[in-house]
Amino acid sequence: MSKLVSLPGPEATETLNWFATGGLFDDVAAFILQHIRDERAKQEVTAGAASGHLFLGDLPESVLQDVLLALRDELPGYVNSAIYPPSRTSAMDYPEIFIARAKSLAHMAGNSIAQREGTQGASELGEQNPTVVATRSEPGIPLRGQPLYQDPGDIDFLCDTDCRAEKLSRAGADGSTSIRIGTVCLEVGITTQQLLYVHGYSPRSSWQSARFEDQRMAPGEVFVVPDKPFVPGVPVVLGQRDSWRTEYDERSGWLRIAAAGETEGVVTLIADDTGVGMYDECLVSVWLRFQQHR
Repeated sequence: MSKLVSLPGPEATETLNWFATGGLFDDVAAFILQHIRDERAKQEVTAGAASGHLFLGDLPESVLQDVLLALRDELPGYVNSAIYPPSRTSAMDYPEIFIARAKSLAHMAGNSIAQREGTQGASELGEQNPTVVATRSEPGIPLRGQPLYQDPGDIDFLCDTDCRAEKLSRAGADGSTSIRIGTVCLEVGITTQQLLYVHGYSPRSSWQSARFEDQRMAPGEVFVVPDKPFVPGVPVVLGQRDSWRTEYDERSGWLRIAAAGETEGVVTLIADDTGVGMYDECLVSVWLRFQQHR
């Protein structure tokens, strides 16, 4: 069940809401308590944390300012050293997603400070979301693992245990965000801009039957170029193409999600049984071949 940290927005009636599961919420609440010296405020935050809701806008102004600055400036380092240190991430399937979720609160605290100081309005902040403007590929070694498909339509990628550290390295220190093609997502490193794997949702009822020639995918790495930096916790909708079709070749097991009317171009194998097609620096297709859950 999600828990809430609410930060003040530019107006008294506006808030910026950050949601997290219980474990991450508890770690963040403990971090916040470390930066509160006022005993009464500390008691209020402790009570709020126990209920699963922290409304930081209710704190006294001096306490609130200290908390927001700590979240903006110190939380990212605390995430790396205390919440998700290497000893913990090595045992996690998707640490890049959880790291980004944690650090998105630091980004949100920065927004709260800027809005309250009047240095940047809410509408301006809303215009900062990046869009993908180009893709490029380089020779490389695909990420090892398995694309998984489970009814009613869940798509996942289970990275090999001995490759988890490599996946996190490709994501970078700030974790990952998602590039969305309809209900399917390509996870991408926030700092590295490297595509990692595919996940999301695609019901079989939406698949069209197709026949594909033998797929020759050169192994490599694909990078996407945003017009503005990726933001933790903010997915990017791929906006170059208005419609995508999903086709499945039962004979070969390949599923292709492709932009309608586009030339296929070159397909690069970025992970086991996972390809990305590009044409004229645009991402035009995603290829998946599923295996049964281990």
